[in-house]
Amino acid sequence: MNRVENRRDPKESSDLVGRTADPESALIMSDDATVISARRNHRVGGSTSTTEIGRFLEGRDLGPYQLEKFVGGGGMGAVFRALDTTLDRIVAVKVLSPQQSGDDEMLRRFKNEAQSAARLDHENIGRVYAVGYDDGWHFIVFEFIEGTNLRDLVQKEGPFDVPRAIEASIQIADALAHASQRSVVHRDIKPSNIIITPTGRARLVDMGLARLHQVSDDQDLTMSGVTLGTFDYISPEQARDPRSADVRSDLYSLGCTIYSMLIGRPPFANGTMVQKLLQHQQETAPPLDSIRSDVPHSLSEVVARLMAKNPNDRYQRAEELVTALLEIADSLGIEITISRPLAATPVVAAVFSIHNALPWLVPLMALGTLVGGLWWFSEPQPGAGKTESGDVSGSQEEVIEDASDKKAQTFRRVVDAPDGPQEYSSISQAVEAAADGDVIELAWSGVRDELPFTVRGKNLLLNRAVGSRPVVKFSGGASESTPHGYAGIMLHDAGLVAKGVAFDLDVTSLRMHTQRHMFVLVGESSLELEKCRLTIPSIDLRDDRSPDGRSGFVLMARPSAVSDAPRVSDVSLMPVKLQVVDSIVSGAGLFLETQRSDVDLIWDGGVFVSPHRFILADGETRGAVADNATIRLSLSNASFVCEDGFACLLDSPTRPMPGRLRVLADTCRFVITAPNALVEQSGISDPVAYRSLIDWQNVGSNYEGSSIFRRIDGAAERIEFDYAASQQPFRHTTFPGDLPDLSTLLDEDVR
Repeated sequence: MNRVENRRDPKESSDLVGRTADPESALIMSDDATVISARRNHRVGGSTSTTEIGRFLEGRDLGPYQLEKFVGGGGMGAVFRALDTTLDRIVAVKVLSPQQSGDDEMLRRFKNEAQSAARLDHENIGRVYAVGYDDGWHFIVFEFIEGTNLRDLVQKEGPFDVPRAIEASIQIADALAHASQRSVVHRDIKPSNIIITPTGRARLVDMGLARLHQVSDDQDLTMSGVTLGTFDYISPEQARDPRSADVRSDLYSLGCTIYSMLIGRPPFANGTMVQKLLQHQQETAPPLDSIRSDVPHSLSEVVARLMAKNPNDRYQRAEELVTALLEIADSLGIEITISRPLAATPVVAAVFSIHNALPWLVPLMALGTLVGGLWWFSEPQPGAGKTESGDVSGSQEEVIEDASDKKAQTFRRVVDAPDGPQEYSSISQAVEAAADGDVIELAWSGVRDELPFTVRGKNLLLNRAVGSRPVVKFSGGASESTPHGYAGIMLHDAGLVAKGVAFDLDVTSLRMHTQRHMFVLVGESSLELEKCRLTIPSIDLRDDRSPDGRSGFVLMARPSAVSDAPRVSDVSLMPVKLQVVDSIVSGAGLFLETQRSDVDLIWDGGVFVSPHRFILADGETRGAVADNATIRLSLSNASFVCEDGFACLLDSPTRPMPGRLRVLADTCRFVITAPNALVEQSGISDPVAYRSLIDWQNVGSNYEGSSIFRRIDGAAERIEFDYAASQQPFRHTTFPGDLPDLSTLLDEDVR
């Protein structure tokens, strides 16, 4: 009989670890912060105040959470500093107020909005960990962030100086970009919902939850349980109709927040509730540079554009705001001390959708190869001499100067017949000569054998020149052996972004190697693939199954004390992270084999087709990593066809610590061959020990083929959980659908 675990039980969740904080530090939840509502059936009456709830529950337990201290609340409930006894960490717990406990619609929104917020995983957003119910109380668990909210900080210390304001604004704009890409709108951007940590990082809290906020005082206007935001920061369209609020509404509120950050008060600080609403609708706030002479005109113009009355006159995407603020920072010589956000890079729409992927593995493999070939070798577009991002590279221009930041960016070109000072005959030569931040253009069409190469301690962009269709093939050659087997591209504490490049790994010529990987990441390395094609062709699709002949696309390896160089300390690099956007990956290999237990993978658009699994995670030695280290996968708008199953987590006597896996599957398609499981855990531990290590969040995805969702193969017994018995609403069909029309895969935008 199949059994299914209830992953909604907070005692069995495997959430990310939050940051602990001093109890006396300002918390992420201010008095007017928003809370998700749900039904409560308890002896405390419906008119009980937030303070009374705090007094009643302080010191009690809700599930695994010890409510140590009541710290405040809003119209929908009380907020506590709490101890998560399961993971031994400090969290913030919001408990639903009694007056919100009898509304079934609010219960539905409570769960839906929590799922929405849980989709977000960004360094500038306070994370949602869990939703729970215990002893008649509904509650939500947030990351506990040490710091002070922006409102209180400005009141205490005065307005920010320009560099500090720009950096905080960049971070919040980057957070909004991340949320917008996942269709989450905040609806209540204001200083009290932004926490400034002791290190200077800005964190946005209550992301995606604000529309459940109920009236707590006369500062908020609510319609059918939907907040319209605080009057000092509300956009004109949100005041008229909260359902019309999108990211542009959040940008308007952010503009008002930046205004307050620099002036010490919101743009329309005086007047009654009605007067403020009318001012947001009709009046223009005085320009920032007319009030503060040290505010540059360029920054004043950015804020004015954010606060435009018509949403069409504002920035249409948060990424545009990030770019504008970075240009101002660079022009003023302001150093961004935290980190330059990912949103600053050009954003490519997820135009490649392949949700009607083929149902059977062999046709899928053939189709993937055919589509990839047709896409790659289609007629080049005019405009040779420009990079894919549109930057003019000229004939052999060595340096292009960006007028916005006056910084030089070096372009190095790999061509068939080099004749210029910045031209090379191989990628390895260009990489060796490149400095941190350089762009390497691949200016050829067709397949070229390339020697393996290593990127060490620097960040590089590998880009195809417009009019070129380069295919990089690794089939052996000098310097091919590493402690990790064969590696086509090795990254040591390095960052590599590849755009519009095809990579082939010819495993048939590499059979002497025990392991063969296209990419190997060591140390604090990161890899981003955008509109790329990765292929591992094989005569027999199943010839790499044995452990002594394993092939894969990406290996996140443990550092080797023998040959892996120490980390380069003077280069600022991102943590171990992998991102794949609108790419086709197919062939006889695992996509990701990881020997690391703390990994971030974002996959947006495209398809993966293989007879193997998508991910294989090895165990860790005791004490090698923190107990809460997690492999985090954020998957959206993509198809994964994996004959052996999607994920497998292993442990062994030498590596007895099994990994944690957290997956968000948003509008994806998974095809798994029976009798394999979507997720498998296998090792020497008791099966009970594995139960809390998997957290799979499903949002509108389809699951086809095998009916087994999860298999635990422990030391004592095997347990299987099927889709049908799960409390999470999986859409599962036993047999895949019909063969799609091939023409649907050849979207012109992809070419």
